[in-house]
Amino acid sequence: MKDTHQAQPFIQVNDLHHVYLRGTPLEVTALKGVTLEIYEGESIGIIGRTGAGKSTIVQHFNGLLRARQPGKVILEGQDMSDPSVKVKAIRQKVGLVFQHPEQQLFERLVGDDIAFGPKRLGLSREERRERVRWAMEMVGLDFERFKDRFTFSLSGGEMRKAAIAGVLALQPKVLILDESTTGVDPRGRKDLLARILELHRHHGMTLIFVSPNMEEVASMVDRVYVIDDGRTAMSGTTREIFDRPDDLRQYGLGVPQVTTIAHQLREHSLPITRTPLTVAEAAEDVWKILNS
Repeated sequence: MKDTHQAQPFIQVNDLHHVYLRGTPLEVTALKGVTLEIYEGESIGIIGRTGAGKSTIVQHFNGLLRARQPGKVILEGQDMSDPSVKVKAIRQKVGLVFQHPEQQLFERLVGDDIAFGPKRLGLSREERRERVRWAMEMVGLDFERFKDRFTFSLSGGEMRKAAIAGVLALQPKVLILDESTTGVDPRGRKDLLARILELHRHHGMTLIFVSPNMEEVASMVDRVYVIDDGRTAMSGTTREIFDRPDDLRQYGLGVPQVTTIAHQLREHSLPITRTPLTVAEAAEDVWKILNS
């Protein structure tokens, strides 16, 4: 985990509000005062029930939405409400993959779609090719096999990998996954998440992970923000958050199944001292107890 005492936040959100269609009969208040900090190199989870405001928050991080209402979003020292901030440069640093990333595909061929961002950066043909090759390898798409495939001949899981590769080809500092693996088959999702975690751990990419799957959140992130009704309701390390199941239930959320079992065993006097987040951790804890 990043030592947050040694650096300024890469992304800082202070009392952020957002209203859609303000002043119209369709006005909807999405954010009512969100505050959070994300440091370079961290892996952060943002969780909350449907409609809590999670997607609205992350869309402020790459300039899709601008903080023109009460509150501030500061990204790498830049106030995102400043009209002089160059959104194109921000989007090279902060890559956002949506809930249905296949909708981000628009080029006829897979390789051309992934190369679109690097081409707009003005990179040479050879540089673009290497970016595309690297990005495809990172998500598990074989370059030679897939680069000339028709985009919409891909399976759903392959489309999602191609969309993520298109974002990675920009080599952003921050990768935001906004429920981007929902609907992918379990084996494909497990492989994709393992590859993304590899990017975070071994390439230093900051990861912001929005997911309704608590098992995935537990295995992917170091810290968690709980969003409820447009506000920051809870924050802490992943273990601290999932050690408060009663509080999470108040916000319509659960904890990983293995964590639930551990809490139940603890209630029956089994001396489990930490809150396990994964099956591997739970097995380790139980083994220690049985051999003590």
